[in-house]
Amino acid sequence: MEPHVGKGSFDHWPYLIHNSLETFCVGTFGIDAIDDKEFLQKYMDAVHEIVNMAMNRTIQFWTHNDFIYRLTGLKKKEDELVKIIHTMADVILQKKKAAMTNEVSNINSDFDTTETKYKPFLDHILELSKNGALTDKQIREELNTIIITGYETVASQLTFTLLQLGAYPEVQEKLYKELLQVLGPDRDVGKNDVNKLVYTNAVIMESLRTLISIPLMLRCVDKDVKLKNYTMHAGNYCIIFPLACDYDQSWGAHTDQFCPEKWLEGDFKDNKEFAAFGLGKRNCIGKTYAIVSMKVALAHLLRRYRVKADISKLKMKYEFVMRPISGHEISIEKRT
Repeated sequence: MEPHVGKGSFDHWPYLIHNSLETFCVGTFGIDAIDDKEFLQKYMDAVHEIVNMAMNRTIQFWTHNDFIYRLTGLKKKEDELVKIIHTMADVILQKKKAAMTNEVSNINSDFDTTETKYKPFLDHILELSKNGALTDKQIREELNTIIITGYETVASQLTFTLLQLGAYPEVQEKLYKELLQVLGPDRDVGKNDVNKLVYTNAVIMESLRTLISIPLMLRCVDKDVKLKNYTMHAGNYCIIFPLACDYDQSWGAHTDQFCPEKWLEGDFKDNKEFAAFGLGKRNCIGKTYAIVSMKVALAHLLRRYRVKADISKLKMKYEFVMRPISGHEISIEKRT
């Protein structure tokens, strides 16, 4: 983002989405970031397009018929996109297996020798495959799931968080002071630092409450649920809207305001209904990763730059994740 310093507003989304995917490669899979930028862009475009196709097919009931779906050419297009997505998983597996064969770790696993040794998600998956618990096809499916559902959601939430910090300079300065107190001006974030970033965590939680990247969740009702004026019967599906729940007055007064302090000592601190990552058995497997990843990104960005933004004209579109389509630019200034 350095070329944009002092040069007015710009779209920060492309920087965050690339960083999020590369971070996934290093932190979740334990491999070096993939150097082929053209392929990475092709992969991200394929994910974006196939998710939209799946959503459109859900709405356009006539395409539910496989014959019509093939006749329209959509099936052929889907197969091409799936091939690109599978290629990404294959590239990751090849890089990881090569590193393991050569007994070379592509990342520094010993961030702090006094703490638990870091083991990437992919290492656990490959260990399971040795015992026959997972086939190569299942491994690839697990990789596709964790990538597709992970990197874009984190980037989207960071996009919204930076917008809100830019629009609320007093909140940004409080966060900046905490970062300096815990980390100093330029030190990297260690594992022991994560839980010390209390106000940073409150900012992220408040961003998730007010501008969430996943605005709805689909669930199957496993037993009859009686509501005030309706009964949801077992075997049916329901849609949960976390954003609507999070603005409910049961949270307390002024739910429409961006106020991280309420996560520290106010109405939101112990609320058990917060559903940004889902609730119950089907809650998000990547919750901890997402929060830590956002803390690290904010720590590096906000110690280097002061962010400004105007969210009064923000417009968004739902495409599996909430994506800003206008009014989401930020400007940055170098901190001295």
